[in-house]
Amino acid sequence: MAHYAFKHLCKDLLTTRRTTQCLIPCYRLLYSSIRGKPHDIARSLKDRLEEIKARNEKDVVRNNIGFPLQNVGKRLESKWVKERQKYEKNSRLQTLEVNLEEVRQSWVEEQMPNHSYILAEHYGIYKDLFDHSYFYPKLFMDIEYDVDEEFVMPLYLGNRITPTEAQNPPHINYNCDANTWWTLVLSSPDGHLEKNDTECLHWMIGNISGNDVSSGEVLCDYLPPFPPKGTGLLRYVFVLYEQTGKIDYASMKKTANCISLSERTFSTVDFYGGCQDKLTPAALSFFQAEWDPCVQKVFREILGMKEPVFEFIHPPNYHPNQTKYPHKQPFNLYLDRYRDVKEIQEEVLKEKLKNVSPFQPPSSGSEYPLAKLNGLSKKPSWQRLQNKHVALKRHQWKDL
Repeated sequence: MAHYAFKHLCKDLLTTRRTTQCLIPCYRLLYSSIRGKPHDIARSLKDRLEEIKARNEKDVVRNNIGFPLQNVGKRLESKWVKERQKYEKNSRLQTLEVNLEEVRQSWVEEQMPNHSYILAEHYGIYKDLFDHSYFYPKLFMDIEYDVDEEFVMPLYLGNRITPTEAQNPPHINYNCDANTWWTLVLSSPDGHLEKNDTECLHWMIGNISGNDVSSGEVLCDYLPPFPPKGTGLLRYVFVLYEQTGKIDYASMKKTANCISLSERTFSTVDFYGGCQDKLTPAALSFFQAEWDPCVQKVFREILGMKEPVFEFIHPPNYHPNQTKYPHKQPFNLYLDRYRDVKEIQEEVLKEKLKNVSPFQPPSSGSEYPLAKLNGLSKKPSWQRLQNKHVALKRHQWKDL
């Protein structure tokens, strides 16, 4: 009604030329909004330039510490174009047979380095292990965990594997020359229980001759994943380094069956920094694991320590400032949001004691709880809604 009256008032006033200039700015002020933040809150141009300068100073210089990326896409594409006519003809005749092993080998040669880099970058592997340095894998590692005598669990780039499936060392295979030397490291950037900025070393083998992992020198025995309860998914990363020759790892060798977490403290960037003249990262793979009952066995029987349990403390629920007339909200539910929790619990307990008898077993509840609500038509709407919630055990009445 007020808007209607104001509109007609403006129409009458605009008929006179004298009031037009003073009224139009007022009208625009009422029906327009300020763009951006107010001047007392918005940052000045000087503040924004200083922020951009500080941000540029923090930019990290990223270096490729691996082998140069080989561009084989055009060569493989030209091979496919030459045989395209034959493939199209067989496809129309429904006689085309696709060799999955050839498809996989084509992916390894053409797309595997880029795909591995993208996934490792997405999961923060380069940032947490190599301090933002990166490399393009030139080899693909086939990693499989034995689940039982019949089934195996393959490891892809970031798939989930349970600690039960990863109890024993995996089988690792890769294609390389027999006269080369390699180092394999399995570490977890999230699994250290004492220091958040370090890794937990789970497995390390040096001086591997060719692709025979069993011929290497075991520097640290295999330790199964043990993600604590409540920490979610943790990352476990395999990195394969190519050596320029045989390396003396006597100073890095851990004690046999090492169970000391402090002794297993590891830093990939420090390890590579000390041996960068002798090592080059050539392959990478990783998986994710979260807690399952098998972790209890690892803490109890292998590590010999009490299992830690982490719980997330949820912040209190946010409630806006209370208004006198809430719009389209049942006022009893609206007021319950601002009541003391102890007062609500006391009200629920009193309602629960009304239906409890020390001489009779607890009732299982009615199959049709709303059938017992009689005479609600004479009660106010908020009380009818509350009785309905009590009968259906909703909101604070769910424990009745």
